[in-house]
Parts: sequence; structure tokens; C-alpha cells
Amino acid sequence: MIVEPSDLGKALKRACGDAGLDPDAFVVWIVDAAQPPGSTPIAYLQPAGEVRDDTVLVFRAVGAERARAYAGKAHRVAVWRHLPGVPDVALGPMLRHELAHARRWEESGTAFYEADERLRSAVGGTSYAQLPTEREANADAAAYVRGSLGAADLARLGAVPALADLLAGAPPGDVVAETLALLGEQVAVGPERLDPGGGIVVEVVAPAVVASDGMP
Repeated sequence: MIVEPSDLGKALKRACGDAGLDPDAFVVWIVDAAQPPGSTPIAYLQPAGEVRDDTVLVFRAVGAERARAYAGKAHRVAVWRHLPGVPDVALGPMLRHELAHARRWEESGTAFYEADERLRSAVGGTSYAQLPTEREANADAAAYVRGSLGAADLARLGAVPALADLLAGAPPGDVVAETLALLGEQVAVGPERLDPGGGIVVEVVAPAVVASDGMP
């Protein structure tokens, strides 16, 4: 798949409608490069988050300064422009997965989201898909897939092992409680809201980082 701005904008609006989020609260960067092997194809950065040395590669390719310009102002998403082996019908479900994280931030707030990030760092890649927030996002994406794609497109997704989590999954009963129990912490949990700007921002950007250094 080659991610084009017009296609992404349309897919984002549809996914936001399904997630109950305001599309005007989003900025999305399309990194004009092919997804490096082993890296994450698409990622979400919560409004209070920063791009650091351990941030996923696609956001390091966006660059800390560019991401910082929207800190506290928007939900931020980054995706590689060239996604080898990924069918174009995957764009909507992939976005819907990331929007589940944005909705979780709006429902539970920055302190909880940062706690979830600490849990992610602690468990590493082997247990990543079993995290409560990942199970929630996969379940939301799976429901979106079932409601928006026909049999032929479902088969195209199913033929790509890396997309398997977008097709199945049951959400945890209580995402917040399970996350904090696994982490062994208690943090303040509460809703947060953004003040949306004048519309969706979708930008194609040259990569600030182009080579993978072992980070996802």
C-alpha cells in the first residue's frame, strides 16, 4: 500500500465517526519512506507525549520538533507512506486501532496513559498484544472491520499474518483496572478533552530518521 493524503483523510473521518471522536482534533504525518523491516507501520502519540530516543521509529522519523508543535493540541498519528505487503483495505482498520488509544486518553486521561506506557516498557514485545489497552484497540478494530468490509476484503486482510490482530479479539472487562493491577500502581484517572483546531491536518514529511536501529 502507498498511503495518499486524500485516502488517509477520508479513512480517518470514517474511523473517527465509528470511534466517536472529533476528526478536527487529529494531526497525521505520512512519513515519505518505506516501512523498515521490523518497525511499527502506524503509531499514536497522546497529546502530552514527547518523541524520545525510545519512541517508535515512525515517530522518530517524524521528528521531535515537528511533533512538539502539536503537543497538548491534538491527537497525533504517524504512518509510513509505503507499507510493503499491506493491502489498501487495511488503512481504515489500522487507523481504527490507533483511534481506540485516542479515545482511551479522552476517557481516562494523561496519568493513566503514561501508566500504560510504563507497563508497555516493562513487558516488552513478547506480551504486547495481551496488554489490556492493546486488546481493547484490537477488539475495536475487529468490530470496525466486520462492520465496514465485505468478504473479499476480509480475505485480503486475513492473508497478511501481521494484520491478524485486526480481525479478532475480545476487549478486557475493565481496561483501567486490569492495566493498573498489572503495573501495581494507582494513578488519577479522569476524562480529558482537546480544543479542536480548524480541521484535520495531514502532512507528508521527509523522514528525520530513515534507518532502523532495532527499535519497533
